[in-house]
Order: sequence, then structure tokens, then C-alpha cells
Amino acid sequence: MNQDLLIRTFSIVLLTSSLAHAQEDTASTLSDDVATLDVTYLKEDSSARSVIIREEVAQQLVVPSIATRTVLTEDEKETALLPSVDTIAGSEIRTHQRYDLASVLRQSAGVSVASTGGEGTQTSIFVRGMESDHTVVLLNGRRLPRGLAGLYHVEFLDVSNLESVQFSRGAASSLYGSDAIAGAIDLRSTDARFVESNTLSTYAEGGSFNTFRSGTKVTLRDGAVGIALDGSFLDTKNDRIQSDYDNATFRGNVAVELGDGIYFDILGSVQNAFLEVPGSRFAFDGTPNPGFPEQQTNENQSGLFSPRISVIRDDWDFTTFYSYTTNELTALQTPFFNDNFLEQDGSEFEAVFNYHPSDDLTLSLGGGSYEYRFDRTPLPAGPFNLPSNFEYGFSSVFAQADLALPANFHLLTSGRYDDHDTYESKGTYTAQLSHKIEPTGTTVFGKVATGYKAPTGQDLLFTSSLTSASDLMPEESLTYEFGIQQEVFSGEGLVSLTYFNNEIENLVDNDPITFGAAQVDTESDGFEFEFQIAATDRLNLYANYTYLNARVTDGSYLLAYQPGSRLIRRPRHTLGAGAVYSADRWQVGAEITGAYDRTDSGVFGGPAQQDLGGYTVARFFGNYQVNDNIEIYARLENAFDEEYDYVSGYEAPGAGAFIGARFLIGQ
Repeated sequence: MNQDLLIRTFSIVLLTSSLAHAQEDTASTLSDDVATLDVTYLKEDSSARSVIIREEVAQQLVVPSIATRTVLTEDEKETALLPSVDTIAGSEIRTHQRYDLASVLRQSAGVSVASTGGEGTQTSIFVRGMESDHTVVLLNGRRLPRGLAGLYHVEFLDVSNLESVQFSRGAASSLYGSDAIAGAIDLRSTDARFVESNTLSTYAEGGSFNTFRSGTKVTLRDGAVGIALDGSFLDTKNDRIQSDYDNATFRGNVAVELGDGIYFDILGSVQNAFLEVPGSRFAFDGTPNPGFPEQQTNENQSGLFSPRISVIRDDWDFTTFYSYTTNELTALQTPFFNDNFLEQDGSEFEAVFNYHPSDDLTLSLGGGSYEYRFDRTPLPAGPFNLPSNFEYGFSSVFAQADLALPANFHLLTSGRYDDHDTYESKGTYTAQLSHKIEPTGTTVFGKVATGYKAPTGQDLLFTSSLTSASDLMPEESLTYEFGIQQEVFSGEGLVSLTYFNNEIENLVDNDPITFGAAQVDTESDGFEFEFQIAATDRLNLYANYTYLNARVTDGSYLLAYQPGSRLIRRPRHTLGAGAVYSADRWQVGAEITGAYDRTDSGVFGGPAQQDLGGYTVARFFGNYQVNDNIEIYARLENAFDEEYDYVSGYEAPGAGAFIGARFLIGQ
């Protein structure tokens, strides 16, 4: 996409939109208390900002939970959802000034994030110690295009204009199929079916590393037609040589109400990124690389097009959609003359029927058909850089029962069967039971689930011709968790402790010597501690800690790690904590993230693993509401200029300061 055209388009939208102000008192969570569900009321002269937040609240009410694929009432959410299901509201994202998905996940329990530098660099997410391609990423319930290595290019996924991010830790294959062994993430942009009013918000900021960032979001309602558009743009040089990065994203949803509760809508997204890749600062022997920086450049384009028909009734609802996704990556001037053009396409058709015969029971039935193609074209081809391609497809049926039982017990169970045309067909299931003890505000819970993942692009595109797709077994997992959640301080706070265990069989591992594909078994277990409290009407505190033990149990992982060896880049200890203080017109916040007892792959000729030590990073942020329509904000990242590597040889960004402004108009 032409990025200059994108910027000009949104500038025109900003300059030509004329939206009147509402003149009534409106329930709102403007003070960014959506996350704690504290509702405040705005005066008549606060109409512009109130209508923006009212739109967000309205969207939250109709969003299906990622853990159930159904819309839950607040009472049902308390009993149906475990602590391992997070909803990060759009207001929280903006208050904390987070812009990409990785920055959101870094503050979640059970997650470790590894990247090869600053903005736009390759980023991996390890949920409860499982692989970075084991978590599916969705946009409004539709699977986004898989990126290189099946990582969904989380480093390119902008979150600044979203209504919320939903994140479920633990196997979700029984609802979302392949890739959901470790969990599922749903990016919730504004659903045009439920747009209530005309709104416009836009922001722009600048700061360290020659960074400029901007974004705009527009919602429109005209009778039966709803429109929601948003876009963002980022340009930065990062803080390393040869690491320029720019990224533009556009999302759009147009909906028409054909009849009472009958909708047709189209969801689309386009993303384009360019990145200079400086490479590791080390040579193979672990000494400083005299050839640094490398000259590699990556250009990535991805897209989603998805029409949908939905029917919503009091006791049932039905949705069916088609989704086409594409992802293209051009890697040039790569080491070892390994330039490539990689293309991945997907076509999905899915239908889901939910039936609510009573307030205590929801039954769901669904099915789908899925086809994927992967191609690698060498630029140019050579004896060690050969073209490869493959494709596969499968069909699925799945069902779920969500049942409120007597004595405050709640049962949620689901099952799925995938009929594969290339790999072994598999069935998966999930069952969870929770019980709330009302007098003490205590909830105990447990969950067991199986997962399934067919090999994807990276598993085969870089392997030798000796490896066939049919030679590999699908990856399988068995996971379980149990724990306790306790209300504290008269219900103003929550504390939870969760134990988890994950066993994975047939993990696909690329052999760096033979360029073949091997399969190994791994296991991870640990516990998550989470705490949050509204200490006062103005002060919110939160913290989480994760202990993780991830290891090889059978086979040879990356040739170097035998049974009992730790899996690299999974810290033993991770933590996050923060505080936000809200006044009438301003907010300030501070938070830390840390990871300790970390390992990475060893250097040539040395031990198989090296110790990366630990790090603790602090950030500060704040905003000031100038008037109903204008807000200014600032933040300081890595405030104490901590020096550390996420990945060995790739230094994390140093201290950076940023300042910006946000404009809100609503009707």
C-alpha cells in the first residue's frame, strides 16, 4: 500500500469531518476505568469525549468471549471465565500508551516475549513455555494471515485503535483448531453492526529515535448502515544502525442491517511494513562481528477480506463468514545468499449456531472448511536455496455446552474434529469446571484440554527435499490448570494463583545441519500469580508473577538439547507491576517488567546454552485533558536505560521519550 496515500486519506477525513456534540448526560468510563468496570458520569459539556467511550462500552457488551465464542452477561463472565482469560480494554491500551500487540502481552501473566531489537523486529511470544507459533491471532474472530514461521507477525500488529484485546492462555484447539495449542488472541476492532453514533478520534506523537506515529479512527451511523474505519502509521530509525522501520495499517468494517437483527458486513485489513535488519552484533564464535551491521531488508504485506452474514435473536444467533488472507515477505541481502520471496494464502469458510434455551445453558454447533498454500521463491535459486511449496486443507465440526449448575458450579466443555487431507485427522476437547463460594468471595477452578497443530509454512519451506509433508505427524498437546481466585478488600481487589502443565508431542524442529525436519517432545509447568486492586477511587494497582520450567522430554531439540535440557528464551521468572493514579483532568502511571534466570543458544564452539542474566525495565506515562476534545500525553520507555538482550546478540532499545496529542469528536 502507498503509505503517503494512507496518510493523506486520513488527513482529509480529519479535516472534512464535521460532527456535532451530544447534549445529554451519558454513562461513561472516560477516566479509563473500563478495566475495573467503574462507571462515572460526565456533565453535559463533556459530550464529545463521553460519546467515544459510550461507543467502546456498547462494543464491549456485544463482543463474544474468546474462551466461549458466545456473548456472556457480566454475571456469566464471573463464573464462566477463568483468570487465564484476559480482556484488555481499548481505554486501558490508550492510558498505558501501548501501540503494538507485543507491548500489551508483556504485561500479561504466563507470557514471555523475545524480540531482536526495537520496533518492527522479529518478535516471538511464548505462552506458558510453549512455542511461538502455538498461539492463534484473530481479528474480530477471523484468523489473521500467518507470517514467517507462523508467528502472525505480532510485531506489525497495531492495537492503538482497538476496542479491546482478548487473550486466552491454554489450549483452545477445540474452538479454533490448528495453531491454538497455547492459546488464542482476538484483536477487537469496532464492529460496524453495533456502531451507535458518529465519532472521530486521531492522535499524533513524536520522540526518540526519530520516531513519528499517528492514527485515526472514524465511526459513522446512517440508518441501517454502520461504518468503522481506522488506520495507523509509524516511522522510526530505532536505536541501532541499519534498523529503519515503517509500518502502515488500515482496517475497515461496513455493515448493513437487512432486517430486524439480520446483518451483512465486510471486514478488511491491509498492512505494509519495511524493515532494515541489522543482524546480531556477534560472529559465530561469539566475538564482536566486524561485518556489523548486515544489510538485509524485509518488506511485508498482508491482507484480510471477510464478508459475513449474521442473525441475532433473543434465544439464538447464527453467523457464517468467508475469509481470505494473504501474507507476502520479500527478504533481500540476507546472509549466505538466502534471499527469498515467501507467500502464504488462506481461505476459510465457517458457520456457528448458538442456542440459549435458558439463562443457565448455551449450546453451540459449528463447522468449517479451511485451505492454505505456502510458497518460497529463491531470489535467485542456488544449490542451498531451492524453491519449495505445498498446500493442504481440512474440514472441521465443533460443539460446545456452557452450563450453570446448582450451588454456584459452572461447566464449560467443547469438542472438535478436524478431517485433514494431508496429516492425521484429530479430535480435541476442552472441559473446565469452576465453583464460587459466595460468603467468602472465593472461586476454585480447573481445566483440562487437548491441542492439535498441523505443520505450517516455516516447518517445511526451509527443509530439504528429503522431507515430505506427509512424513510429519501433527503436533499434539495435553494441558491442564487449576487454581483459586479470591476477592479481597471488600471486593475491590482480586488475587489469583494458577498452576499449569503442558505436554507436547511431535513438536516440529528444523535440523540446522541436515535442513530436515525432526520431531521432539517437550513439557512445561509452573504457576501464575495475579493481583489487582482499586486501592482508592483514584488509584489502581496491579501485579503478576510467573514461574516457568520448560524442558525437552524426548528427542534432540535444535540438535543441541537433550531430554532434561531447558528450552531457550523461556525465563524461569517473569514479573510485571504497575500503578495508575487518576485525577479530574490528568493521569500518571508507572510500571515495571522483569525477566530473570534466562538462557539462549550458545556460541559456536562453546556450551549449548548461555546465561543471559536478568533485567528489570521501568516506564512512566501520563496524560492531561486540556478540554473535552483534546488530550496531551507523554511517556518514558526504559526510564533507567537498562542494557540487556531479549535475544543474545540483539540489544533491547535504550531509554526513549515520547510526547503526543489526541483529538476526540463525537455525536
